[in-house]
Amino acid sequence: MADRGCRTPTGGASYAPETSPNPVLTCWVIRTHTMASLSAHENKKFLIVDDMPEMRSSLRSQLASLGHSRVAISSNVKTAVAQLEQDSFDVILCDYFLGDGSDGQQLLEHVRKRKLISRSTLFIMITAEKGYVSVMTAAECLPDDYLLKPFTADALKLRLESLLDKKARLAKVDAMQDKERWPEVVAACDEIIASGDRYQTEARRIRGNALIACGRFDEAMAFYRQVLAIRVMPWARFGLARAQFAQGELEACTATLRQLIEEAPQLLSAYDLLSQIQLDAGQTDDALHTLDQACEIAPESLSRHRAIARVAEKKGDFTRVESALTRVVTKTRNSPLRETADIASLGNAHAEMGAPEKAIQLIDEARKNFKSDADDPHLAAVEALAQHKAGRPELAAAALSRALDTTPGSLPQDVALRIARACLATGQQDKGEAILKSIVQNNPESTAVHAQVTEALNVHGTPGRAAALIQEGVQEVVALNNEAVRRGRAGELGAAAEMLTEAAERLPGNAQIVSNAAFALLLDIYSNGPDTVKLHDALRFQKRVTMLDARHPKLADIAELQRRIRTKYGQTA
Repeated sequence: MADRGCRTPTGGASYAPETSPNPVLTCWVIRTHTMASLSAHENKKFLIVDDMPEMRSSLRSQLASLGHSRVAISSNVKTAVAQLEQDSFDVILCDYFLGDGSDGQQLLEHVRKRKLISRSTLFIMITAEKGYVSVMTAAECLPDDYLLKPFTADALKLRLESLLDKKARLAKVDAMQDKERWPEVVAACDEIIASGDRYQTEARRIRGNALIACGRFDEAMAFYRQVLAIRVMPWARFGLARAQFAQGELEACTATLRQLIEEAPQLLSAYDLLSQIQLDAGQTDDALHTLDQACEIAPESLSRHRAIARVAEKKGDFTRVESALTRVVTKTRNSPLRETADIASLGNAHAEMGAPEKAIQLIDEARKNFKSDADDPHLAAVEALAQHKAGRPELAAAALSRALDTTPGSLPQDVALRIARACLATGQQDKGEAILKSIVQNNPESTAVHAQVTEALNVHGTPGRAAALIQEGVQEVVALNNEAVRRGRAGELGAAAEMLTEAAERLPGNAQIVSNAAFALLLDIYSNGPDTVKLHDALRFQKRVTMLDARHPKLADIAELQRRIRTKYGQTA
């Protein structure tokens, strides 16, 4: 851990903690004798997150000297998450090192992923290490700014004034981003850029992200190239790579990412995207090497260790899975940052390496300590496999029964695949094959999924069965889709929409089925009149398709049909 000791401040400063001072700790925050308050922002709500009591007290005292009385404090990730679940804050001041293996970057990624804070919330990271700033500015979840220790109260005041003014200027844009109204975000950013506003660089960054989010990839690539022609900036280079990836220009994307890694080697997101391209191409060794490079820069990054485990599992390197996830599980054991999938994958690695008892012990511990894991189907599937390998068929059957209590089609693909493998390993061939067929039907054109299904049947089921099962699954989807199209063309719009809606609910990962369901529902509305339930389902399916494949050609047809509905009925669609 980095040195958190004291550096002796210079100048006429005095130390003013609320409690008895610890000179080694409280000297980090320096308070000047005279301090004007941030009158325009003094009603803001603050949350201080720091594991050291003296630092929490000193920061609170500083904020009080600036006129801020609405201040809450938290000593760790767990209590911070609990407070954010119950209340909203305008400003979060978070130390990078939070003890117990947790850090402020992990907290930021967690609360942004779970949407516990909006874009209007100001998140400031406090650190004594300049190196962490250069790494974290490249992370996919950025704090709004950093404060390097030691800092004076005057410096804190000026920084807060500047950042809060920026938040106020971009409040409209932030609110539209939170609502995912991307075309409006683009238009609002255009206004800021055209005005020559001092925040136009930030507006450009947001504009590029919004263009990608609403599927305008060609326009995004042209925009990023225009920015780069003026000045080489890592965020613009990465934006160009993202747009190229979304457009399917993988060779160009790879070249852009390699150039970016050379120009800005600490931009971690570049390694993430490059490893994804390599993994999709079946280059697992290259993907692991790329992620290892990222971990050399940010060795405590949970997301990269999780990514290494996922790639290593696809490769069958369970020793590597065990190494990566043991680190993650140890660091998050008593933290809200823990994920059940980590425990399941680690337990599976133990079982595959010939240590089923170790897997069972790990799962039992998770169930004992976390009630939410008691009936988790992912853990139950891994336990079934481990109990089978341990020679306890009755316990294996009981665990598998718990795993099957949840409809596999509603589960993430990796969980459904784990349950299918457990079924096959314990002799429930029909159930296992039914789950595998559903996985194929959700991803009928994915060679990677077909390879996983083949591997599962070869290892745990009937070798040679995969080709026939995959063909059956694909043919059933084609037949269903063709029948729905036939009914639609015959004027049976309601029947076609109903058929495709049922299929989309059953196969939520099949972009073709889900997009056709959205289009059929909208066509039914256009022809037969507004229907709130059908409109809600159509928009839900449209959003799902965008998540699955933002380049899907049917999205343009859906958008055009929405426009026609608005013109005809004045409906918001």
